Amino acid sequence: MMTPQERNMEKVKKLLDVAFNEKNPGMAAEYVTDEYIQHNPQVPTGKAGLIAALPMFYQAIPTLSWKLKHIWADGDYVIVHSAYNFGKENAVVDIFRFKGEKIDEHWDVVQEIPSKMAHNNGMF
Repeated sequence: MMTPQERNMEKVKKLLDVAFNEKNPGMAAEYVTDEYIQHNPQVPTGKAGLIAALPMFYQAIPTLSWKLKHIWADGDYVIVHSAYNFGKENAVVDIFRFKGEKIDEHWDVVQEIPSKMAHNNGMF
């Protein structure tokens, strides 16, 4: 039997997979509340905003994809450290807050992975 945090992590992984790998905005919208609060300045708030924004990303970035690197849960929050392909690979931290069984709020921080770094630690 899964804990609530484990269920939430599975839902976030499924949301990101259907949104960015399967490119299915309708299915992605099933994981968020109608009042979904968005903090990414490029995406309108609300479920309708998410559904409208995703196809624009698919068109603008044909190589768009997502790959999980790390995931954690704490209470109603799930934090994901991932590699996104936005034409170039980026390291992204997404933070999701759940309200009941669905995602109700989202924040993200995006950092392009440079070709040369001042260390050998990598981004993940």
